Amino acid sequence: MKTFKQAHEVLKDAQQFHLDMAGIYQQLLDNAEDKRTQLLLKHLHEHELRMANNLKNYGAIAEQEVMKTWLQYTHEESAKDLVKNLYLSDKPSIEEINKLGQEVDSYFSDLYHGVYECIESEEVKKVFENLKQIQDQERVTLSKATNSLWDM
Repeated sequence: MKTFKQAHEVLKDAQQFHLDMAGIYQQLLDNAEDKRTQLLLKHLHEHELRMANNLKNYGAIAEQEVMKTWLQYTHEESAKDLVKNLYLSDKPSIEEINKLGQEVDSYFSDLYHGVYECIESEEVKKVFENLKQIQDQERVTLSKATNSLWDM
């Protein structure tokens, strides 16, 4: 379903998605028994909190008139929907958790790229381009963290 939202609303929704994912990772961490899985979940939990905080810091930009730009918005999936669609086992393995982390990062990368493509305002484009770059950097960090866990 396509809806229309203002750019600042997309940022607020993205922040909430990250907070929701942090909560999901915390729940999984509370039930995890494997040490490597616990380490990965802790890293992902902190990552999601960091990303939510980054978006909160964009609040000052979001208050600008230019962030009231309307755009066609197609990413309506919630964090719970994303997790449900991956069919995690009761005690998810490190592989399943890693896949979930990659799916979340891909979701945001696609979201920011999609917004970037449909916005005409160069100021707003720059905000979403920066967010995509941050997300891509975080994806590399996640990959490095996961690779280090395989070496344990």
